[in-house]
Amino acid sequence: MHFKDVPTLPSFYLLLLLIFIHWQQSVLPEQLENNQVSANTPEHCAQLIAEPINKVTDPVPSQFNVLSWNIYKASHPKLLPDLQEFAEQADFLLLQETYDDPQFDALKPYSQFSPGYRSYRQQTGLAVLSDWPTLFNCRFYQREPWLRTPKASSISGYALEEGNSLLVINMHGINFTLGTSEYKEQLARLTDLVTLHTGPVIFAGDFNTWSDERWQLVENALTDLGMQRVSFAPDHRTTAFGLPLDHVWIRGVTVTNAQILERSSSDHNPLLVSVHVTSD
Repeated sequence: MHFKDVPTLPSFYLLLLLIFIHWQQSVLPEQLENNQVSANTPEHCAQLIAEPINKVTDPVPSQFNVLSWNIYKASHPKLLPDLQEFAEQADFLLLQETYDDPQFDALKPYSQFSPGYRSYRQQTGLAVLSDWPTLFNCRFYQREPWLRTPKASSISGYALEEGNSLLVINMHGINFTLGTSEYKEQLARLTDLVTLHTGPVIFAGDFNTWSDERWQLVENALTDLGMQRVSFAPDHRTTAFGLPLDHVWIRGVTVTNAQILERSSSDHNPLLVSVHVTSD
């Protein structure tokens, strides 16, 4: 073999990238079956949101705690002990970059997993773990424009003691885009469904708001829904280009406490928010 027949290093990496992208096209997340409690399309999710609430024996109380955390593909040995600690403090755990793993499911009585990116060994995605059962769960994914890997998002409904329902939205924003059109599409899929709901809403996750354009897009879309962004002081959220990536937005609840819990088991710090359901 002559040296001129050996692929150059950039060409070799390009070939690997093309193989990876092709493989990602063939391992799309498994679809939920559209039924009375689950949806994988916005149309069916809209039907579930509109369903009247039947009496439930285990509703969410008027005060509860929510923790949102990107756990960096669950790769750190200290992660599980940290999660076990947080499961004692929070009633809802909204996790991004998690695995579909029984160890995580065991942290709470109820768990909902939404698949996104798949590695060669495991399925990653996001999860909502809670102390109360869902009325319904909708899960979606949006492809990264360049790498074609899926980013997951979900909407879950829970009955409240007041007789209405709570929407809990967990989002992992797509990352590698030149403009904001794909990002706007992912956000709109969720916000369009929020417009159908009249009760309290928790909208949290890793929004990947690393540009002014993304930040403003989120700000405008959620403010138009009557939502408020939760502030943190001191603010130890992970940033990119000086902008925080993780957020909690609320509607129909009052924040009684909000803090960032600094940890070394992920490249993001967890956000812990205590809320009280606002009386009509």
